[in-house]
Amino acid sequence: MQTQTIVQPEFTTIDGHRIRYAASRREGYPQLLLTSPQPQSILAYEQWWERLTQQFDLVAVDLPNHGHSDAVAEITTVSQQAAFFGKILEHFGLDHPHLVAPDVGTPTSLRFMADNPGRIKSAIVGDAGCVGQVDGEWLFRQLVYSPVVQQLTLLGGGAIGGRIYCASANSVGYKRYTPPKHILKDYLAGSTDIKKLRGQVKFLGSYPNETPQLAKDVPSIKSPILVLHGEYDTFVAVSNSQRLHELLPNSEFALIEDAGHYSYEDNAEQYLAHVLRWIARAESS
Repeated sequence: MQTQTIVQPEFTTIDGHRIRYAASRREGYPQLLLTSPQPQSILAYEQWWERLTQQFDLVAVDLPNHGHSDAVAEITTVSQQAAFFGKILEHFGLDHPHLVAPDVGTPTSLRFMADNPGRIKSAIVGDAGCVGQVDGEWLFRQLVYSPVVQQLTLLGGGAIGGRIYCASANSVGYKRYTPPKHILKDYLAGSTDIKKLRGQVKFLGSYPNETPQLAKDVPSIKSPILVLHGEYDTFVAVSNSQRLHELLPNSEFALIEDAGHYSYEDNAEQYLAHVLRWIARAESS
């Protein structure tokens, strides 16, 4: 039974916080940054890793409060994560990288790109609600809009609340793929820490303040952005990504076929093909 991952995580300190990352640095190659989804980690890119290391100067990062990076009480909202995102780029010397940032990485990266024009060369985002009113299943909407549900999620502590949170998301995340047990264990560990779970819930709880402003600001982003979404994602409705695409001035939208919410894992081959195509196009232009 496999117990080791192809992705080999390490830890570094950024602005006083312990951050988990994995890297394959290749000077002179196009720079690529991958950010962790929620409630997962950088191991979500396990199926891509070997091919990416051959083509890119590559860094993957668990954002604060996610994966196995530190729980940080002062980095919970979309805007706070976006401000820290700039420190990640500086720490790893990523001066004009391409970006893959699905799920919670989407509002974070869009906020950063709107505030820092031209800093990101191209981006692949999606599987997220991030502009205006967000649509999706009852639990997702309640985690965004209901302080009562947010508190109930935290009431049982990390051991209970985190397991319920992960199990609910996983039940709709995968349609065709099941990660190995050691990777699922890694994901679960990132949400059963009550401090991290609190940060994850607060991040979603910041959407009512953040997403209306993002809807106003994303039309200013000129970098090419590919918006992807799982064809059968019901947890976070496809309409969220379609609306984002319509607001972005230099974007393309595509469905990841036969995939649920975790489309980057659920149909990894098709998702990766889109990533490579989009980056090649940005490099050529």
